[in-house]
Amino acid sequence: MNKLLKLSLSVFIVLASTTQLSVAENTGVSQLKNFLKKSLQFKAAFSQSLFDESGAELQFSAGIFSLQKPGRFAWDYEEPYPQVIMSNGKKIWMYDSELEQVTIKPVDRSLSKTSMVLLFNKTDIEKDFNILRLDVVNGVSWLELTSKTGDSEFNNIQIGLKDNLIRSLKMIDGFGQTTLIKFRDITTKPAFKKHRFEFVIPKNADVIGGE
Repeated sequence: MNKLLKLSLSVFIVLASTTQLSVAENTGVSQLKNFLKKSLQFKAAFSQSLFDESGAELQFSAGIFSLQKPGRFAWDYEEPYPQVIMSNGKKIWMYDSELEQVTIKPVDRSLSKTSMVLLFNKTDIEKDFNILRLDVVNGVSWLELTSKTGDSEFNNIQIGLKDNLIRSLKMIDGFGQTTLIKFRDITTKPAFKKHRFEFVIPKNADVIGGE
């Protein structure tokens, strides 16, 4: 599977005084819970960078992310070339325009536990994750999540929150590579069309999987 597509599925991501950090211990977790419970729709431009262990950027991509809970989402990549990851809550379409290939999988076989939590309004995050409260950087409260069952392909996931919205995701895998996703131009009341999250397979595209 293309590296960009794989990273996005997993998905669903240091400067403060002791006093500031003490405040963040409450606000970071509460903001995440508010987002999981109350943000039923979400649309934003995103940038995604992959870094190696030394911090050198290996890959960059950008596009538009759309979310409609429970479980409907779309990663529409515009750079470096068009790609799409889309779900109607039951199955996921992964379209690679360079390969002219569409892969179809059921949601429960494709998403990590972290992604399921972020996409399906699950608020019992302490049940599934150990949560470490990190610092506040430029008004963004950071949390670090690690799975209690160790079933994630990433060693940890850091989430940056501000105004009860996810602003950044930082994921570190077992090879020491870091994926950083940043959101901007966020709206929580987008006007999605009725069939926004039903992928239309392009003509002549090879289809792998499905029903």
